[in-house]
Amino acid sequence: MFKRFSGAFLWIFVFQLIAYLIGQMTKYNIGTWYETLNKSTFNPAPIVFSIVWGILYVQLSLVGWSLWLKRSEPRGKVVLWIYGLQMFMNWAWTPLFFSFHLIAIGFYWIMVMVIITLFTISISWKHDKFASILLVPYWFWLLFAGYLNGVIWLKN
Repeated sequence: MFKRFSGAFLWIFVFQLIAYLIGQMTKYNIGTWYETLNKSTFNPAPIVFSIVWGILYVQLSLVGWSLWLKRSEPRGKVVLWIYGLQMFMNWAWTPLFFSFHLIAIGFYWIMVMVIITLFTISISWKHDKFASILLVPYWFWLLFAGYLNGVIWLKN
């Protein structure tokens, strides 16, 4: 059983490591910059972000693993490539927003991610329903993150 799922565990480990590194990048700007911004009244407590992203990164790693296993099937490489593009955009948003303070670009960046993720969900539906379903909560979180980013942009 472990051998069958060892790839999934590796994907989860790598994604959690990336999430940790992104969190380290973020934490230096939380108290000095982010906390000084005017935010939405719906802005969650900081612990919520950690919990949600921890769960989402497990889901996203399982999506990547599942798509990787099906990469040789018709459309498999295309779906995996689009998913990879979306993950690159996900990881790049943090430095754009937190390190460079590019709030407006961060908002548009998330909106592009929303579109690419929805496209990934739709094209992977026939190819890999498991991956497609796991992307849905992430897509909703991106919509919420876009809202939060947009409010910060408008209020600051």
